[in-house]
Amino acid sequence: MRQPLTREAISKAARDILVAEGLHAVSLRRVASSLGVTAPALYAHVVDKRDLLQGIAEQEIDGLLDRFRSVKSDDPVEQLRRMCHEYVDYGIRNPDLFRAMFLFRPELTSEGRGDRTALTAAIHEAFIATAREAAERHSLDGSDPGLAALTAWTAAHGVVTVLLSGPPLEIELQNRLAEATINAALTGMRHGALVAA
Repeated sequence: MRQPLTREAISKAARDILVAEGLHAVSLRRVASSLGVTAPALYAHVVDKRDLLQGIAEQEIDGLLDRFRSVKSDDPVEQLRRMCHEYVDYGIRNPDLFRAMFLFRPELTSEGRGDRTALTAAIHEAFIATAREAAERHSLDGSDPGLAALTAWTAAHGVVTVLLSGPPLEIELQNRLAEATINAALTGMRHGALVAA
C-alpha cells in the first residue's frame, strides 16, 4: 500500500534521486514516478522544481543543525570548532547535497523563493549564538561575535569548497587541511584579531 503523499515524502524521494544520480536527474516527473504517482499529483505539495529542491535543502539544513546540537563543550570556542568540523564532515560525506544547497545558486534561488539568506539563516544563527556565548564568557578576547561567527563559518565552508572543487587529496591531508584552517580561524578569535571596526 502506497504511503500518503506529503511534502516530506516528496522531498525525501527527490533527495534519494539527487544523491544517487546528481542534481541534473531531479525532476518532478522522476520524483512522481519513484513515488508511483503522476507529476500533477505533486502540485498539491510543491510548486515547481525549485520548490522541490528547496524542500530538500530545508530537510538537510535541519539535519545539519541537529549535528551542531549533538556536539557539546563547556568552552564555546571549542563548540565553534566542533561545529565547523561537523559542517566540513557533512559537506564531504554529502557532496551533491552540499553543492545543491550552497554552490548551485541558480537552481535554488529565484524570484524570492529559496533566497540564500532565508536558506542559510538558521546556520548563521547557530554560529552567532555560540559566538555570543563565547563573548559573554570572555573567550573571544575582544573579538566581535558576529564577525567571529562569520569567520568560523567561512573557514569551514572554504574547506569544503576546496575539497569538492580542488584536486583529489588523501583523507589524511583532507583532515589536516580542515584542522589547520579551522584552528587558524579560532586562534585569531582567542587573540582578539577579529575586533569590530
